[in-house]
Amino acid sequence: MKQAKKFILVALLCWCRGLVPVVAQEDANTMLDQIRFAQAEISKPLTGRLRPEDGPAIPFQLGLKGSQIDYQFSNPPETLRLELTDSGSILSDEDPGGRQNLSGPKLQQTVRGTDITYEDLSLRFIYWKNAKLNGEQRVRAITCSVVDVQPASRNTAYSTVRLWVAKDRGALIKAEGFDWQGRLVKRFEIISAQRVEGKTIFKQIRIERLNPETGKVVSRTYLELDPVE
Repeated sequence: MKQAKKFILVALLCWCRGLVPVVAQEDANTMLDQIRFAQAEISKPLTGRLRPEDGPAIPFQLGLKGSQIDYQFSNPPETLRLELTDSGSILSDEDPGGRQNLSGPKLQQTVRGTDITYEDLSLRFIYWKNAKLNGEQRVRAITCSVVDVQPASRNTAYSTVRLWVAKDRGALIKAEGFDWQGRLVKRFEIISAQRVEGKTIFKQIRIERLNPETGKVVSRTYLELDPVE
């Protein structure tokens, strides 16, 4: 059983789409398992950038090593490592001063001043147990099950995260985060994809931060990977 739960990342900032078993009868918690199953390891390092719509691009190298995902930045040097375990995710930060696991208020800080927080990068929400089906919608011509997940405690910026999970492959296509007043504050969506070593991974993801009072987009950041030859 433990071997069967060796997840590989497919969600939020590492959206990879692979073929996974599709359950005959939909179950929200089973869909979360599918999300974690739906990525395969890629041997070569990938290059890309965080690109704020109104600021300079921030380059990085991305390493996909199964259940370990590394974002390596320079200027200043820093490696953010995401590890997916059977029971939860661990996000750590390594700089010249050493490595430390990120938790508490640090998770609410932004990654290099972009619209992505460390909590977003940690993918904690795909482990939340209180998952409920909320209908079906199409996103970019893909039929998706809509799943709402809620945390067990208030140690998060989100009271609910809404997920759009592709029905034919168990991959996360879109996500929205709501604050503790039930207002939409963050939106993530795959814009384009590419093939790498026989797997389909994201090429561009759009992250939008919204004004909770008006529902209007305040700023955008794009997570982009360079084309792979």
